[in-house]
Amino acid sequence: MESNIGFTLARNSRKYKDKTAVIFKEKRFTYREFNARVNKLANALMGQGVRKGTKVALLFNNCNEFAESIYATLKLGGIVVPINTRLSAQEMFNLIDHSDASFLIFDRSLMEKMELTWHQSEKIDHYIIVNDERNPDFLHYEALLQEGSPEEPRGVTVEEPDEASIIYTSGTTGKPKGVVLTHRNFIWQAVNFCEGGLACLNHIALNLFPLFHAGGLAGFTSYIFIGATVLLKDKYDPVDCLETIQREGINRWSAIPTIFAEIVNLPNIQKYNLISVKRLASGAAPMPLSIRQKLTELFPNTGMFDGYGQTECTGAISMLLAKDVFRKSASVGLPYATNEIRVVDENDVDVPVGEVGELLYDGYTRMSHYYKDEQATKEAMRGGWMHSGDLVKLDEEGYIYIVDRKKDMIITGGENVYSREVEDTIIRLPEVAEVAVVGLPDHKWGEAVTAVVVPKGGASLSESEVISFCKSQIAGYKAPKRVIVTQSIPRNSVGKVVKGEIKALYSQ
Repeated sequence: MESNIGFTLARNSRKYKDKTAVIFKEKRFTYREFNARVNKLANALMGQGVRKGTKVALLFNNCNEFAESIYATLKLGGIVVPINTRLSAQEMFNLIDHSDASFLIFDRSLMEKMELTWHQSEKIDHYIIVNDERNPDFLHYEALLQEGSPEEPRGVTVEEPDEASIIYTSGTTGKPKGVVLTHRNFIWQAVNFCEGGLACLNHIALNLFPLFHAGGLAGFTSYIFIGATVLLKDKYDPVDCLETIQREGINRWSAIPTIFAEIVNLPNIQKYNLISVKRLASGAAPMPLSIRQKLTELFPNTGMFDGYGQTECTGAISMLLAKDVFRKSASVGLPYATNEIRVVDENDVDVPVGEVGELLYDGYTRMSHYYKDEQATKEAMRGGWMHSGDLVKLDEEGYIYIVDRKKDMIITGGENVYSREVEDTIIRLPEVAEVAVVGLPDHKWGEAVTAVVVPKGGASLSESEVISFCKSQIAGYKAPKRVIVTQSIPRNSVGKVVKGEIKALYSQ
């Protein structure tokens, strides 16, 4: 039996041919219809020159054409390069150029950001536009589908070890790196999600996570792998999400904690019928316990899951199951069955249970390498283990607790301070909505613990209140030397705080 991502769709187009596979806005496609569109595009792309190993850049917000382009490219053995649409035009060009993509498929709504690539790229041979049938400068998506055969592409052999995608990291700690993931990575991540109950045959999943991120792409391919129904959203609106859940009978929803925090505080939320939801999953950032408790009240039939991962591990390393979310509320759970982990000191020697060290991992979902960056690959995977850059500790049952990013640890007056511990303390203040803690240069302390705080609407908050509260809860040297009250904290497209931007903003 074949074992690649494209085959899983072809298989389900036979097993569940009349079942709804993908919903986007007013469009609905059964597995048979979705697979036929994918095949038409794949055969048309083959006619244009896409071959095994060809890199195809994709510039979309979530939509059915994005999903179709992914599967069509993968069925040909091509390599998908999804580009974050929230980047600037220059950043997009840099990544597309670095990837060596020779095809670019994009939505007309992103024309303005794409133009820099169009004018400057010497590597892109073919541009394909979606939702515009009149522009003479590009190939037209729907016209290509009309030309292509709905039959499975012939003469192509795609195997598990073959490269499937280059996904660029969010760059929260430096220049984005191109993470090369294989068909095997995505297939085994789908197995992980299915075994963990995150993707089930009867799921009707509301998918907000962008397909240009590893977590969003791995989640989507997992739903298709098992034969579930996926409803794609190209943007987030809280009321629209609740109305969609009620109208479509959504029973599976993944989102970031900031979205869930907004949902639980919506006025009149009680008027929505949310009993269909059986699974809520959170990722990309820690979920405050108070938000979890409110979610269980609003979604009475749900089980809550909390995931932890990286692009380098196809989006997920561990999962905190519903049965543990309150028993182990500060944990990110146990590693998936396909993953093996270690916690080590600065010399890569394993540390005892309960002590802080860097998380290392290995397994079927670990990346192949960083694209065109042999030195970074060698450094990250020294000794045969992927070095996560995350400082963690394990309890006696093997549950993982994130302490801090290794690069976010603050050394102040010779003492190590974990920013996550200080953040967890400050967020307990009822006046605080968000907080990020960084180390800023200081002539006396080397680095000064600095808290950037967003107060809740209408709340007043002083520096002395925050510092005093921290000193009553944690060691004095861990308390902030400085508190900055602001209206927002820089985040990337998946809700992660970008501490590099905070440091650059306030270091002066």
